[in-house]
Amino acid sequence: MSKFFSNLQKALPRAAPWVPHLVTASGLLFGFLSIAAIFESHHRTALMWMTAAVVSDAVDGTIARKLNSANKLPNFDGKRLDAIVDYITYVMVPVLFIYKANLLPYTSNNWLLPAILISSAYQFAQTTAKTHDNFFTGFPSYWNVAVFYMLLLKSSPNSNLVLLVVLTTLIFVPIKYYYPSRTTKHKFIIMSLTLIWGISGISLIITYPTIYPIPLWISILCSVYYVAISIYNTLQSKSITLSTNPSVDNT
Repeated sequence: MSKFFSNLQKALPRAAPWVPHLVTASGLLFGFLSIAAIFESHHRTALMWMTAAVVSDAVDGTIARKLNSANKLPNFDGKRLDAIVDYITYVMVPVLFIYKANLLPYTSNNWLLPAILISSAYQFAQTTAKTHDNFFTGFPSYWNVAVFYMLLLKSSPNSNLVLLVVLTTLIFVPIKYYYPSRTTKHKFIIMSLTLIWGISGISLIITYPTIYPIPLWISILCSVYYVAISIYNTLQSKSITLSTNPSVDNT
């Protein structure tokens, strides 16, 4: 793979640094196509385009680092572009999906959807939202994943209401969630988990609205494990911090 990027840089020295930014920007196209499908009530198609947006987001950073785009295009802020695209594809599109698919009790749309939009914007603006050791602080706005499970599980609007309120609250709880594409701690476990989750999720989208229990349970278990190991790692980190910095009794 490194040889491929090296050859690309030699063949297209001026264009190569723009490649990861084009990959990032493709998320806007996938977001637009998702919205078009949502308005047509083509839920499976919308999920497919939302998945394409996730894939582009997962690989753009790796490509940028391989091509050294940040240094070769110092006046272009790829991180800012990435944040704009992520907010649209991870927040705006799923919120629109929730609204158009009537996944919530009607009256709760008026307060919960704005709460999701504003709280997610707050998180995106936090300088500590992504830590130096490659974790997300607080629920990382995986609203597309929430929509995915609400559709597949066919959960009631009231159940969805409870879920979304909990997730919105978790934005402000400093749990450190693993950053799947950049994690260094437990990298093999997290990458394997992400791969298994992705394969099971894609298979579920392909067969939707028919839902097969085995890939569904695999997907759910992967998600539960991801949350559990993130909470465990957070508690462990706090425990280590407390043990190395004990409080001093001045009395």
